[in-house]
Amino acid sequence: MVPVETEKTASAAAGSSQIGPGELSTADIGVRTIATTTLLSARFLMGYAAAIGDSNPVYYDDTTEQGVAAHPGICFSLQWKSRFKPDRAINSRAAPFGVHASTDLRIHRPFRMGDAITTQGGVVAMQKIPPGVFVVDRYQMTDSMGHLVAELDYNGITRGATLDSPRARVALADADGLPQPLPSQALSAQPAWSKEIPVTRYAAQQYTECAQIYNPIHTEPSVAIAAGLPGIILHGSATQSMALSAVVDREFARDAKRITRVCGQLRAMVLMDSRIHVDCLGVELQPAGKVVFYQVRNADGQLAIANGVIVGTA
Repeated sequence: MVPVETEKTASAAAGSSQIGPGELSTADIGVRTIATTTLLSARFLMGYAAAIGDSNPVYYDDTTEQGVAAHPGICFSLQWKSRFKPDRAINSRAAPFGVHASTDLRIHRPFRMGDAITTQGGVVAMQKIPPGVFVVDRYQMTDSMGHLVAELDYNGITRGATLDSPRARVALADADGLPQPLPSQALSAQPAWSKEIPVTRYAAQQYTECAQIYNPIHTEPSVAIAAGLPGIILHGSATQSMALSAVVDREFARDAKRITRVCGQLRAMVLMDSRIHVDCLGVELQPAGKVVFYQVRNADGQLAIANGVIVGTA
């Protein structure tokens, strides 16, 4: 697992020489982050689309009655703003071993220009798995009336950690009816289609400033190299949003308002002056809607995103 898109990534890469992460406490389940309210202004929505190089005109035209459309990836910017837990001390022993493992976004209704979205997260699940401890931070995004707009499970692994409880403590909502990835043998050996997307020399800086997600391993080569990386790497959320754009264009008639769920496991890093390939591995009509199975390969053919699932209305 290559660490991608986390505050702790810089130290994680150098963490192999440090003392192990030790034991994590299930008392952290239920601990909440700060709540932040963000206005989805035309400028902010345009900026996010520009951050991932999505040229769809709906993300830039504020002259229409509905205004600028919101790319679903805007949820990553909202999550980043509300990630702090100022009343809780950071576990400095475990932090260097934390990696961002996967994301699972459920959209209950599309984000809209003019929404005042309040985002707050909290630990909802911890489970011991062979690599360490799997932790789910769930961020809920509500509008000014308190209605739930979206939920983002931001899943991490603290590698090598143990858990203070002999059994998993899980407080996740009932997942019945949510699509699950097909077993690998059920997917096409050859992609149904593939799209190559260039990653420019300045892609990480562009994403950092336009998406308002700052981590120096994505912008300062000195920090990335000190962390043991070959250079600055693209944010995992940028890779995921770029893949989502490719799927929306090809499978959902360029209409991101149809998207209801986005999942993916973050793996290999994406470097600047390179390219990614978004592969569609299969499409199914299920009760949940149109389900697209995808993966993302980096320039070396390694999986940057594995077991990707995107669901939208048929």
